Amino acid sequence: MEKNSKFTLVVNKKRIVVSEELYKAYYQQKEREVYLDKLSQKHNISYEECWEKGIQVDYLFANTLESTEDKIIKREMLEKMMVCLEMLSEQERLLIYNLFFNGISERKLSAVTGIPLMTINDRKRRILKKLKKLLEK
Repeated sequence: MEKNSKFTLVVNKKRIVVSEELYKAYYQQKEREVYLDKLSQKHNISYEECWEKGIQVDYLFANTLESTEDKIIKREMLEKMMVCLEMLSEQERLLIYNLFFNGISERKLSAVTGIPLMTINDRKRRILKKLKKLLEK
């Protein structure tokens, strides 16, 4: 670049003359933010990875905050899911709660209840199909 070039940045809709160093630092940071956006969208990054790569965790958190619209939609879907779960039989509901809400594996549930593993798996798939149909109504 020429020595006589003026470097400007737009701040509050006004163009301000800045030094070359400040201009380069600003755009370098801007490019880093674009890179971090792509990186965080492409991968789920753990806190440790952020620390190792020098990524500001607060920056990632700010970009992953859920919008108000998303919160409302999520709440409505959860309410509908709870209504649909109530439509299941007690045995079906118990199986779903144990597998998905209590985090018990199919294998462990089979060992505890004495129900064969494949039977539990078949029931789970059948109940999930039923829930899907209920949710689509």
